[in-house]
Amino acid sequence: MGFLRFFFCLLAPLALLAETDLRPPADQAWDRLSFRIEDSRAFVGIAPVYLSVSELTPKDGMLVGTYTIRVPLKTSKNDHGKIKLPLHSHNVGELGINGGVLRGKAHSALDEGEVNLIVCQIIPEDDQAIRLAITTDDRTLKFESRYTVIQNETL
Repeated sequence: MGFLRFFFCLLAPLALLAETDLRPPADQAWDRLSFRIEDSRAFVGIAPVYLSVSELTPKDGMLVGTYTIRVPLKTSKNDHGKIKLPLHSHNVGELGINGGVLRGKAHSALDEGEVNLIVCQIIPEDDQAIRLAITTDDRTLKFESRYTVIQNETL
């Protein structure tokens, strides 16, 4: 009986450890990281098109932010709205270090129901480049910019 009690005393803490999640809460730290993207421009012929993107922050498995497109020569093409890029199994920290491609949607706030495809390519070399391709009904606008991974204290 003494051996069984000794054996049980050894196994009881191991059983408790098996039920606990031993992963460090690193995901919470990653969730506080965001992408800050510098403003950029593309050209349609000779006409410049300017893109501003807010900080892209992780929320419910997606990178979420807002965008503004400004077309000085044809202001009727100006737009703004929300960007949603599914993270899948990625997180901001990994993307900032290793790079990757995210495909999502840009939801226009001006034209209700208008959704454009967006491809975001993150290139983590020395210049930390980011390429954004937004496909509209008319064309694909290709923007190239730089990013910084920042700590977001509001999350």
